[in-house]
Amino acid sequence: MKKNKYIMFVFFGLLFGVLGFYRDYFFHNLNNVLYLQYNGETTVPVRPGFQFFLQLPYKTVYYSKYIFTLLFVFAFFLLSYHCIKYYTGDKKLLQWFTYSYLVLLLLSSILMLWSYFVVVKLDSDEYSVSRWLMGIAQSPLPALFFIATAKLNVNQK
Repeated sequence: MKKNKYIMFVFFGLLFGVLGFYRDYFFHNLNNVLYLQYNGETTVPVRPGFQFFLQLPYKTVYYSKYIFTLLFVFAFFLLSYHCIKYYTGDKKLLQWFTYSYLVLLLLSSILMLWSYFVVVKLDSDEYSVSRWLMGIAQSPLPALFFIATAKLNVNQK
């Protein structure tokens, strides 16, 4: 049984690594497209898989980043959810995990909207905190936190 847990640990680690690598690769290349569209030139070529975005208007590509961010948040949520479910099996913990992701999204959205409509600039401190929260949601940190919490809870009983 322990051997299976170690194999699954490596499996989940690889999945988190691949998803994180692809997320960075995707947004790096999407930013190259935006840079090219905005400035008309770039020292970094646009990869063939991203040529499609060059046909779209700049604003469409820019605002699509928000949709892609939400898709990656959802992918990390699903992977984290299944990781926590496998290691703990605690339904109450999974419920709290889901609530925590919803709070991350809600708080990030509020800060983003505040920055956009009240501060009227997207380089404010609120915007930076919003991006930081989305960075947490697109990482294995919430899963690791909740798995560690479950282990501490078991040790206290």
